Amino acid sequence: MLVLAAVPRVLAAKLKRVAGQRFAFCWAERWGAALDIIRGEPVEMAVVDPGLEGHPRSQEVERLRVLFPSLPLILYTKLSPAIVPVLLRVGETGIREVLLEGYDDHAQRLSDALTEEAARVLSRSLMTDIEDVIRDLPHELKWALETIVREPGSFRTVQDLADRARMDRRTCTRWFTKATLPPPSVMLTVIRVVYAHRLLQDPGYTVEDVAAKLGYAKPRSFALHVKEVFGMTPGDLRVSLAPDEAVKIVRERYFNNDQVPFESAS
Repeated sequence: MLVLAAVPRVLAAKLKRVAGQRFAFCWAERWGAALDIIRGEPVEMAVVDPGLEGHPRSQEVERLRVLFPSLPLILYTKLSPAIVPVLLRVGETGIREVLLEGYDDHAQRLSDALTEEAARVLSRSLMTDIEDVIRDLPHELKWALETIVREPGSFRTVQDLADRARMDRRTCTRWFTKATLPPPSVMLTVIRVVYAHRLLQDPGYTVEDVAAKLGYAKPRSFALHVKEVFGMTPGDLRVSLAPDEAVKIVRERYFNNDQVPFESAS
């Protein structure tokens, strides 16, 4: 899972030491760079310091909450008289995790905070919503499907999915047939598009941002897939459907015995 670390270098180093193999970090030393990373990279969580650029301020953290309400945030900062009113203010935005350097940022606490917030990321929410659909797939394939949205640039074809699940392509396809699911090429597209819809609910993302985050080389290719899955443009999709409605549509179209034919690159 890719995490934005908009914190001073010394705090970023502490995060990296405890992250293990589950988390990777993009470091930003300015708020502008942090926004660029959120919009352009497949980050699913952010660790931020209200004092990133010097004197602690609440405005930048509040701005992130307004622009990207689905992005879990952890505050990680140094205790000082100036930070106290800032923490009280940003606490009203719903941020649950606050870590203070030198007080509660020992290795286990940092690891626990990352793990707890990871359970709230959009990709995990999506997989929870469809877990009954993929229940008959082996664990390796379920895990590979979840990484589609976490590492979109790593998945271009069914062969990529099979490789991640450590099986050959033919075996991968047979598992989908056995589970009475659409072909894996269709699943790759449907999951990416449903995830894209959830990102589009955040006002801070443009359609172009979401296309880039999901690994599409061109927004037009992304728009074609949205049209195939939902029958509308990404702009219309953004304002027309709630997340539960989007899941209901793909369940009816692709996860029953009357699935709509769908041709997707494989």
